[in-house]
Amino acid sequence: MSNCCKNKCWTKYLPHNWLCLKGLYVVFIVLFYLALGLAIYTTIEIVRHPLFASGELWGTLLIAVGQMLGIALACLTTAKFLKAVAKIKHAVAPCCCHEEKAKETKKEEKAK
Repeated sequence: MSNCCKNKCWTKYLPHNWLCLKGLYVVFIVLFYLALGLAIYTTIEIVRHPLFASGELWGTLLIAVGQMLGIALACLTTAKFLKAVAKIKHAVAPCCCHEEKAKETKKEEKAK
């Protein structure tokens, strides 16, 4: 779980709190590349199939690969949105973890 400003209620156990925005960005970038690779692989397999006639080939390519490219585009859009939100969040409300750790170390040094 993210150490940044943890909530003290049950919401910290929800999936969107397991990773920070940067972690979710990486997840969606990986999903984008997986969907793109699957679309390329599917295109190659459909074109190499010997039983497709000309019209069936283009119809199948349009439907199958179009859906996969749409999913890839949705993953990329979500990743870019998360990256922008992370930059805005960092500019508006920087993470307080480093400040808390610095305060704790100062308290420990004073106690010694």
